[in-house]
Amino acid sequence: MAELKQSPAARHASRMRRHRLSGRRLRIIATAGLLALGVLGIAWIIVTGVMARSEAAAAQSAVNRLRSQLAAADLSQVGATADDIRTHAHRAHALTSGPAWWAAAHLPWVGRPLETGRGCAAQVDVLAREVLAPLVAVSETLDVQHLVNSGSVRVQPLLDAAPTVSAADSRLRTTTAAVAALPSSSWLSTVDTTREHLLSSLQKLQGQLDAADRAASVLPEMLGAKGTKRYFVGLENEAESRGLGGIPGAFSIVTAENGRLTFTRFESDTTLTRVHTGLDLGTEFERRYSAAAPADTYPNSTISPDFRDAAQIWAAMWKKYSGQEIDGAVAIDPTAISYLLRVTGPAALTDGTAITADNVVALTQKTLYRQFPNTTERKNYLLSIASAISTRLVTAKGSTPLIHAATRAASERRLMIWSRDAETEQVLRQTSMSGTIDPAGQPFSGFTTVNATGGKLDYYLRRSASYIRTGCGNESVTTATITLHNDVPAGSLPAYVTLREDHPPYPTQPGDNKLLVSYYATGGSRIDSVTVDGISTIVAPGTERGLTVFTLPVELKRGSTRTIVVRLHEPTRAGAVQILRQPAVNPIDVTVSEPSCG
Repeated sequence: MAELKQSPAARHASRMRRHRLSGRRLRIIATAGLLALGVLGIAWIIVTGVMARSEAAAAQSAVNRLRSQLAAADLSQVGATADDIRTHAHRAHALTSGPAWWAAAHLPWVGRPLETGRGCAAQVDVLAREVLAPLVAVSETLDVQHLVNSGSVRVQPLLDAAPTVSAADSRLRTTTAAVAALPSSSWLSTVDTTREHLLSSLQKLQGQLDAADRAASVLPEMLGAKGTKRYFVGLENEAESRGLGGIPGAFSIVTAENGRLTFTRFESDTTLTRVHTGLDLGTEFERRYSAAAPADTYPNSTISPDFRDAAQIWAAMWKKYSGQEIDGAVAIDPTAISYLLRVTGPAALTDGTAITADNVVALTQKTLYRQFPNTTERKNYLLSIASAISTRLVTAKGSTPLIHAATRAASERRLMIWSRDAETEQVLRQTSMSGTIDPAGQPFSGFTTVNATGGKLDYYLRRSASYIRTGCGNESVTTATITLHNDVPAGSLPAYVTLREDHPPYPTQPGDNKLLVSYYATGGSRIDSVTVDGISTIVAPGTERGLTVFTLPVELKRGSTRTIVVRLHEPTRAGAVQILRQPAVNPIDVTVSEPSCG
């Protein structure tokens, strides 16, 4: 009744007051509700974040374990490891996929670590489902453990696996790129570190899968899946050094037909000592090596450190000599053979002598010269060793350890493969087996030696080198050093080992050696100075394979040590320096010190 007695204006004012009070209460309730939801959302993110971090860490650990298993060619546990990754990755992804995570991840600045963590979880989940799952399935069919057996490689499983491996490789590239695109710097360092470690693992896994993809794409055809292939296999003798490693000695011809390897003949180096091929390897090669006539002289065919040169020379020589075309070439040295024999067990000669991983290097590059002073007898004995080793290799059972041994030899440039087919060769050049010199836009450094005496004293050569770069860009200054030591033992050596076919105009003693030392630097480098034992030396730089290179002769007396120091200015190049390590009986020890120039 009181309200009815009020004037219309008073009644309106009263209603407005009640409406304002009601609106204020609604806003308070709404705000409180939103705050409660926010608190609950934050609590949810914190709780699920801790849980997701634990799952992500477990997945990351499993990824690292998987890489180690693949690197060691241990496939027995790969399936279980992939299951672990899949389980933990799916849980981490599920925990970071709710609306609270989505909203928080899209907040400016504040949401950067959440965006990164959420993205990492999602990509590891993709890795498990779309990369690892199909690879594990195909590996069970492929049965890598028994891929090689008694001289045969099962090519059909390789052909069947190739599409799956290629698809997984492509999907992994997309996954790796997605992780790389996530915010790398936020206010939460633990998330940034997690992303960094995951990206590193994915990149290393990418390298392994790339190699598998390349192998699956070219191996079947190289092994004669589409017709017989013929290969020239040259054995290098590092007791007399050449740029590639050692002087080429005995060789064999191998055929591959539907995966079966057959050694059809073994020949001494005298078969091809002088064969005029007429091969033209370009003006740069001619300018560097014409005095040694490598295209017509088998002992000098490995003078270049790039295997493409030697392989083409071998192909041309064999065609000229036999009329047969070869489809590819393989270079191998006794150290690489020792790695393989460590897996297969000893090879046996007809006289009962065992050729083992422990004695093959010394027997073929040192002992043989004292045991057989007669050259013909020595070469025939070496051919019998080569034949016995080949028989042992083609009767070996099981493939995983052999693959591992071959991979090690290739990484040390002791096992190299070239293909006449341009497409196959292009794929091989992306692997460590190509033996090519390819700076790929990186800084480059490497010393090589070529024996100038015709003797076999490089069996006793010891080398160490260093590469030190200071500054970046135009201020970059590099010092490259190599130390050579002639470690010939006391006592007399066979005359064939110590001979001096260079006939120096100065007196020498048995055991004195002479080397042609070459230094390869980043293309466009300016050589500031070269010293030998602290004494300045004038050099004439040239070019080879896009690199700056010079060569100088060094007399290395018995028991002596010589040190060559090169100081130069290198043009700006991104990435770490690529070091050329010339293989030898005694591997070269190289130390590297350089700034990170981006």
